[in-house]
Amino acid sequence: MKSGNETSRRWNARYGIYVIDADLPEPPTKKVRRARNEAFTMVPLQWAAEMTAATHSKKAMVGLWLLYKAWQTKSDTVTIANASLAGFGISRDLKLKALNQLEKAGLISIKRQPRRSPLVTLLRKPSKSA
Repeated sequence: MKSGNETSRRWNARYGIYVIDADLPEPPTKKVRRARNEAFTMVPLQWAAEMTAATHSKKAMVGLWLLYKAWQTKSDTVTIANASLAGFGISRDLKLKALNQLEKAGLISIKRQPRRSPLVTLLRKPSKSA
């Protein structure tokens, strides 16, 4: 241990500077995790497709796919091509019916474009009453 007049300097890689031992901040405390206010789950899309097929509610897959695409693009507005949902067994007509129902429920808005894929915007998060 050094006497009071001597100072100890050492390189601190975290801050990229030489520091005197007395100048070091307290070590970081464990990061506190916030509790989620709403229920959340991560589901592989293939599982979601199989679950919707098993329950005979393929229209639910359109909503799940919309949420996935919004997360993937980090945007609330996405385009929905028929081919993107065809791999999950969802036809063009079923896609349009599901989009109309979601729009009627106030969950999405649709900008229809002639001879182009519709532009869908997620409007709000589901209510927390569940």
